[in-house]
Amino acid sequence: MMAVVSATSNGAHENALKEDKRGWLSKRAHFSHRWKTVWVQVKESQLLYGENEEKLMKTINLVGAVVETVEGRDGSFEWTISPKDRKRTFFVRAGCAAEQKEWMEAICEAQLRSTDHATNACVVQ
Repeated sequence: MMAVVSATSNGAHENALKEDKRGWLSKRAHFSHRWKTVWVQVKESQLLYGENEEKLMKTINLVGAVVETVEGRDGSFEWTISPKDRKRTFFVRAGCAAEQKEWMEAICEAQLRSTDHATNACVVQ
């Protein structure tokens, strides 16, 4: 199933925005490829993450990032975030399909609410 969230370039989507999304997700380590639980928060056009809510030490710029689901290799609810300004792709996963959809929609909304967003539509599968 695919959901599309549309916005006009003048920001007409503002009335439908949720509060910044935050909570625990699993993120795959860049070199070891091991999964680690991290605290994640969508804030403005950034995805912040770290050891816990007080230690959000790393940032992923969501403006222009490509966000795609990973077709279930092992039935997990995994997706990737590929920022336009970096060569690295981030692998993230949620505990269930509903949680994955909520996170992907929050990321999509963050992209759309940025004045720098590149497109007028964001697709969440």
